[in-house]
Amino acid sequence: MSNYRYRIENYHSIGKADIAINGITVLAGGNGAGKSTLARWLYYIVNVAYNYEANRFEEYQQSLANMVGQFATARKEFSENNDNDDFLSKAKRSVLGIKYEGVESADEVLNLYNAATNQFFTDLKNSLPRMSQNALNRILNYLQLERSNDTSNEVWIEQLLKKKISQGLSGKETFLLRQKNRPIDKFFDKIRRVYRESDRPDTISFQEDGVDIIATDKIGTLLGLDSSIYIDTPMALSITDSTNHFWNELLLMLKYQGDSVEVGSEAKKVLNQIKTITGGEVVEKKDIVGQEELFYNRKSDNLTIKLENVATGIKTFAYIEQLLRKGYLNNRAILIIDEPEAHLHPQWIVEFARILVMLNKEVGLKIMIASHDPDMVSAIRYVADAEGVITNANFYLAEHDANAETYTYKALGYDIEPIFESFNKSFDLIEKYGVDNG
Repeated sequence: MSNYRYRIENYHSIGKADIAINGITVLAGGNGAGKSTLARWLYYIVNVAYNYEANRFEEYQQSLANMVGQFATARKEFSENNDNDDFLSKAKRSVLGIKYEGVESADEVLNLYNAATNQFFTDLKNSLPRMSQNALNRILNYLQLERSNDTSNEVWIEQLLKKKISQGLSGKETFLLRQKNRPIDKFFDKIRRVYRESDRPDTISFQEDGVDIIATDKIGTLLGLDSSIYIDTPMALSITDSTNHFWNELLLMLKYQGDSVEVGSEAKKVLNQIKTITGGEVVEKKDIVGQEELFYNRKSDNLTIKLENVATGIKTFAYIEQLLRKGYLNNRAILIIDEPEAHLHPQWIVEFARILVMLNKEVGLKIMIASHDPDMVSAIRYVADAEGVITNANFYLAEHDANAETYTYKALGYDIEPIFESFNKSFDLIEKYGVDNG
């Protein structure tokens, strides 16, 4: 199983963070110390790096689909029947529907694009005798094409056809070149566009078994990780329409992406523990209007409630249950949770910590959490020790840098006492504000 090292320096409130991710990583520290920032960027790195080729394919695919879409729009200017309008619209949908499965997928896109391009210019040539000059000019302006006045219609249409065919081939060649060279600018551009990060760390690195995945001019290939999952609140399960990418991507996995998979005996062991804790389980069924939804079914009385309406504490266990059942939590994934203890009763904090430890032990899931809760930190430390996986655990404390508004993350190993010392400052405040000075 691969080990990872993740580093960010001098970014927002982070002075320096050099984090080992070998199993269960716990970040502790005050508000505003940059824990959420570390969580977000780890999510970006894993998902964007792993999907690098697919992202480049999507750019190429979208570019050619857009051109086919322009043909379909321009074709509406033709006066005769619109049978080929349907062909062009279907061609665009077909281009966008191709799933990336290697370089052969690029050929599929190009072949569809070429067929649509040939059809459009054939129709254009056939329609010219009945087309007004103004209509033709509008079409050419829209497609950013110029007519050659010193050649026959047949010749200049053939020239424009070759130009558009060449553009499609050029798009494929650019895709293949980027796939080979993996330029780093495309990696950061994806993060900026999709996740709306307006800036990026000047110093950021991510290593897999000592090999740099983020290099100066290119993004490397991840061999041991397929995905990261970021959860900042279980309340995401109550949202149906959101601009939050993390919530949308979580809901996509929980509700809409495929069926449940056949889980192994190790995953079933964890699922059974969750069912025992919550007294029920998540079920998928149709609601009163026939839409597939997630429900919580309570075992004691068979009560079934929409998952979005159950107690938030149950939602916390429910997203783990559903992700595990659908096969997303495995030894090729990392689960990132911001304040997992939020909304949980103290007893369930300990239970949830145990579930996290068991996920690492039983299915090999890598986990990074940011926590403010002494029960959560303590439970992970001692349950991991009892389960024989303490060597997989790494604890860090964000310490305020002298003379700066930044924090350095201190590696504690298994020693969590400094974390408790930082938590105990709250007692000093209680004493300060609660003492009777009268």
